[in-house]
This record gives sequence, structure tokens and C-alpha cells, in this order.
Amino acid sequence: MKDGTSMTDLTPLLISGAPRSGTSLLYNLFDGHPEVTWLVNEGYLFEYLADLGADRAHLFEAALPADLDALIAGLRDKQVMPPMHKDYTQSLARGSVSEVHIASPWSEERFRAALAAPRDRGMSALWRWLAAAYAAGEGQPPRRYAVMKSPDFGKSIASSLTLLPEARGLVILRDPLRALDSLKRSRELRGEKLVTWPQLALAVGSFLDMADRLEAADPARLLVLRYEDLTAEPEQTMRGVADRLGLAYAPSLLEPTMRGQHWPGISSFKPTDGIETGPADRPLQALTPEEADYVRSALHEFRERHGYRD
Repeated sequence: MKDGTSMTDLTPLLISGAPRSGTSLLYNLFDGHPEVTWLVNEGYLFEYLADLGADRAHLFEAALPADLDALIAGLRDKQVMPPMHKDYTQSLARGSVSEVHIASPWSEERFRAALAAPRDRGMSALWRWLAAAYAAGEGQPPRRYAVMKSPDFGKSIASSLTLLPEARGLVILRDPLRALDSLKRSRELRGEKLVTWPQLALAVGSFLDMADRLEAADPARLLVLRYEDLTAEPEQTMRGVADRLGLAYAPSLLEPTMRGQHWPGISSFKPTDGIETGPADRPLQALTPEEADYVRSALHEFRERHGYRD
């Protein structure tokens, strides 16, 4: 943390990609970094702003109620920011073979006091106000970046880069065949939102949307990395990430944790321990041969462009 850093300096760092592509792994590597305020779990603020559109984003801010209870109810009902007031759990019911429970140090009093503070107008000020309140609730000190993830195919990143000139984004890519294989198995474990053929078609379309977003984004504020490179050469990859973000390299960038505790990965096939190459090399297990051929055909150009070949 740099001297003089305050909650008003929280630069948004968004992590995104396709579901089951390593967003959680990359995200949890930032837990404990001395220059990062880490916002546990997923939040959808920038996804909602993307749905409104850049020219209508002001409507989101205009809808904020003056009543604090109503404000908080809306934040939590739609998970505008990560639900840090809750303990974090992983289980088969959530689509992971790993079981983990991590308690929250949340203080509702600190959270409400921060939300009651005066704020400026505009999207940047709205972000800093919300991020600061959530960090205060968790008892985190002010740091340079506030990091949040949303595995929404880069949608949140595209929105944040458009609306906030200071925002930075990290997109992690994984071979769509293995990402969708893992997603299908995860949904089977959960017993909901199964990846049958309609959902498979929508997911393929989302990969193509992500390709368009990456093409349109400001390359100076967006870093794209591959899950396969992260697992094969973790230190080299994370040193590159730190350099691009202007962060001091720290050993914590190679140790995925949550609130400082061991994190066993969120695989839908086999628990992992730290950064492993196994998931990147795992053969397809959930997709049928017909489904795999469909993905290869529909995403041929995407896979070729990013170095994915059978």
C-alpha cells in the first residue's frame, strides 16, 4: 500500500472471462496482496450498467434511494456488489467437488457508516463509494486497487472500461472445449441450469460476444491471458500481470487463498491444490462427441486465434 492511499483512490480492477475458465483461480491470487482490496465473491454492478448502456448509465445512479435500508436491500437483492456479509461456501450443491467454508468478518455497523458518508456524483464516484463501504464492512484498509470478478464473458470489463477512465481489466481465456466441458459437469452437480443444447448454443454465442468485446477494448487498460499459460508458467505469467498493473510482485500472487485461508479450487471434477496443470490437460468428460464437434466448428476461429488446437 502506498502512503496516503485513501478509500477515494480505489481503482477498479475487473476480472472476467467465460465461466469455468479460471476466473476464480486468478481472482484468488490477489487475496492478500498489499496493494489490493479484495472483494470476496462475484458482483454484477458493471454488468447491470452494461445492460443499461453507457448513455443510460446515469439512470442507475438516479434510482438510488435516499433511505439507507432500501439502498442496502437493493444492493443485496441483485448482488450489485459481492455478498461479503455472508460466509463463503463451496459444495456439490454449488457445482464444485471441493468443500470449503470461510467465515466472514463482516461489520454491518462499519458498512452502514461508510454508506452514510457524503459522496460525489458520477460513475467513478459511485464505484469508489460502494467499494469503500464494502471494504469497510470487511475491515480491509484502503489500498490502490479494488478487485472484483464476474465470469460474464468480459461484459463487466467492457462496461467498466467505457464508463470509468481509471478502470483496468483482466480477461482469462481457456480452451472453450474444456471450459464448456467443466461448465456442463458443474451444472450437473448443481442439478440446475443444465447445459443442454439450447444453453450450449447460447454459451457459444457468448464466446463470440467476448471476442468482439476484446477486439473493441482499449489494449492499454486490458490484459488478456490464457489459463493454460497461467497453470504452466505461473510465476512468469503473474509477474507479467503485476508489471502491467504497476503492482509490486509478491509471493501471494502464486498462492490462491480466500481471506488468507487455503482455497482448494472450484473444480467440478477433482479438487486442486494451488496452481495445477491437471485441469488444463484433462480430457473431455462431460461433453458428448457430437457436442464437442459442434463447439469445434462454431468456435474454430476463436480457438485458432488464441492458440487452441486439438
